[in-house]
Amino acid sequence: MVTVMITSYFEEEHVERIRGVDDRLRVLYREDLVPPPRWSGDHTGPPDWRRSEKGEQEFLDMLAEAEVLYDFPRGHVKDLIRVAPKVRWVQASMAGAGEVAEKAGLQSTGVIVTTASGVYSGPLAEFVMMALLQHVKGLDRLRRDKAEKRWREAHTETLRGKTLCILGMGSIGRAVAVRARPFGMRVAGVKRTVREDDAAREDVDELYATRDLHAALRGADYVVVTLPNTPETYRLVDAAAISAMKPGAYFVNVGRGKVVDEGVLVEALQSGHLAGAALDVFEEEPLPEESSLWDLENVVVSPHSTDNVPGLTNELQSKLFRDNLRRYLDGKPLRNELDKRLLY
Repeated sequence: MVTVMITSYFEEEHVERIRGVDDRLRVLYREDLVPPPRWSGDHTGPPDWRRSEKGEQEFLDMLAEAEVLYDFPRGHVKDLIRVAPKVRWVQASMAGAGEVAEKAGLQSTGVIVTTASGVYSGPLAEFVMMALLQHVKGLDRLRRDKAEKRWREAHTETLRGKTLCILGMGSIGRAVAVRARPFGMRVAGVKRTVREDDAAREDVDELYATRDLHAALRGADYVVVTLPNTPETYRLVDAAAISAMKPGAYFVNVGRGKVVDEGVLVEALQSGHLAGAALDVFEEEPLPEESSLWDLENVVVSPHSTDNVPGLTNELQSKLFRDNLRRYLDGKPLRNELDKRLLY
């Protein structure tokens, strides 16, 4: 028997589907021992939630038996190896699981970590397209004019013929590219390494290696970041990168906030070097009240939740986990295995 423990909230229907994957599975789940969801699909729960003393011991007893974990357990990331000594595989509920795996000290262990890559790609790509369209069609101006009951005829722009540069050509980056090209956009992609047979070439007009980042940025009307935070990507979008962007470019970040030097970004937005930004992620979350980003009219602030789609999120999470459970039981390679050296 393989003991599986679900450590974050799942609706009962999904728990039963997981139990039904194979008779060789013993699935442990206690809804009262995991953070309650703030909305459908939430796996984090309220920040101030705590287990009772008795509940904590019961939770630890379950962790001690588990070979497979669904999600990193709330309150036991840094001591995961100690409290779950039998664990061999963790299926994360997030796409960018590298940072959490590092905090759990799993890099030098044999524990497999798989991510939720692909689960959130569609909703995040839709947010990107919303940002591009609201900018190019002057939605803020239209709203101001409506509020003032002002009839002001003006010209409009189009995405057709504009260049979009996507930093990170994983599942999110490729989902953005697929949605942008039907609008007539020219798409350039940037990724760590580029091969002649790179699958990402199917979705872009041009593909750049990270070492050529500035060259890719110079011709872009829109720049979208989809990268995870790793030692290699930390503040990759720095002063030099932002200076390389042409004046009037529009910036979107749906990757991780620490990929961008936020102070430099604010300066570029205040000076007008960048026309605006749509941000779903930030260096510090929640975004501090004193951040200048709150006050900039040309900035869209989304609280790292634009990918939370009730019903869809957990359906895709459950489907991915069940598929990986079958693979695990059959000794096959798992989907979305994290490279613990690169942290993505």
